[in-house]
Amino acid sequence: MHFRTFVNGVLVGILLGVLFAPDSGEETRKKISRRAQGLKDTYDDFADNVSNTYNKVRDKASDIVSQTKNKLNSSKGEAESMYDI
Repeated sequence: MHFRTFVNGVLVGILLGVLFAPDSGEETRKKISRRAQGLKDTYDDFADNVSNTYNKVRDKASDIVSQTKNKLNSSKGEAESMYDI
């Protein structure tokens, strides 16, 4: 919640700064467009990084679960053979 509030504050600050800058309307619109595109690119990069990190963690967790299952099955097989179950 706090991060979203911070981002909203930054966006409002940027918008107000651009709107009150002493430039023509056309130049101001270009600035807003460039900054909006920059923010979009930054967000897209952030989202890609989060997605990639999530996928890596998910894959690693899956590997750990598989390894643990294999070890448990192996131990179970050894115990069964020791006691002829």
